[in-house]
Amino acid sequence: MNLLLLAIFAMLVQQTVATTAKVGLPALFPAVAADLSFNVELVLAYTWFFALVSLVFMAGCGGIIRRYGALRTSQFGCISMALGLLIAALTNQTLFIIPSFALIILLISAGTTVATPASSQILAEYAPRKWAPLVFSIKQTGVPAGVAISGLVLVPLAVGYGWRMTLIYTALICVIIAIVLQPLREEFDKKRDPTEIPRWSDFISNIKDVLSQGQRREMAIAAFSFVGMQSVYTNFTITYLYEDLGFSLEEAGEILGFATLIAIPARILWGWVGSTIFQPRVLLAFLALVMAVSTALMGAFDDQWGHVAVLIVNCAISLSVLSWHGVLLSEAARLAPAGEAGRLTGGVLAFGALGQIIFPMIFAVGYWLSGYGLAFTVISLPAAMVGVIFLLWRR
Repeated sequence: MNLLLLAIFAMLVQQTVATTAKVGLPALFPAVAADLSFNVELVLAYTWFFALVSLVFMAGCGGIIRRYGALRTSQFGCISMALGLLIAALTNQTLFIIPSFALIILLISAGTTVATPASSQILAEYAPRKWAPLVFSIKQTGVPAGVAISGLVLVPLAVGYGWRMTLIYTALICVIIAIVLQPLREEFDKKRDPTEIPRWSDFISNIKDVLSQGQRREMAIAAFSFVGMQSVYTNFTITYLYEDLGFSLEEAGEILGFATLIAIPARILWGWVGSTIFQPRVLLAFLALVMAVSTALMGAFDDQWGHVAVLIVNCAISLSVLSWHGVLLSEAARLAPAGEAGRLTGGVLAFGALGQIIFPMIFAVGYWLSGYGLAFTVISLPAAMVGVIFLLWRR
């Protein structure tokens, strides 16, 4: 039990810092864009390239985890995130657009991507199967915590001290976490295989393993829809509220921050429900339908919507779009062979990364055709489809 609690706490911390690094730069895009004189909608391009890198690392990190261990892989991720944030903080206008843009995305995306497969590998080793949804959900509260930190801490810091210093502080925290995790390596990486050689072919074989089994395919479809919606929400909400609805940068950050705070207890609640009351797939069907309705409502915002109403809709999105992870990841880990939880969850989440690539494109097309109303409605449809599929499976 002591090792389980230690594993949960350690992986919760690394998941929180990984999400903060992932969402922090997009959250600061309005300030960065104003300083470097580029279009703030470039956040969509950032999201797209970020997901492309995530797709490769998510599906291909299994060999790295087997060779170096899940804990060491988490440390690699922290250092990679720190380097990416530092380069972003030190860049100038020309470099931001041309070579360092790609390097920043590569480093931050690689670092944040390996956090979930690595932590899943560790938790699958120590968590009792019955309570796996709850254990994984507790660890995954690091995601809304990281989003909330981006909105409630990083944005005010950027206003008060500048976005460059804010990114430097965040990078420093990533390095500190990598150092703090070191004493845990002997225990958590004791089953690593130093003879394992990571190969590029791991990407293809992992994808094939996910697609070869029906229940894994279901998890992959859900990950594709859910992660895609989450990507648009977390990376574009502040810009949407700031640019289109006239919220100040601080108000937009507060809306996103306070809404995502709800996802912290919500993830624990859904994990408990998935462990005790409903089968995980039934719970995922319910969450999919809620996120479809609430995301569509985002597109209905106009000048007549008050701050409270906007916050309520964002809270509904937080309860669904930002709260499903532990339930789905525990199912993916359950479907994996012994000792392969990190690899298989990475394979499932690779389809989530594919959603991160496709959903911003769909969102952008919907916006260009008919504004935010159509954009948010279109991205809500896949979740509605997943909800129906999972309910039909239940019957």
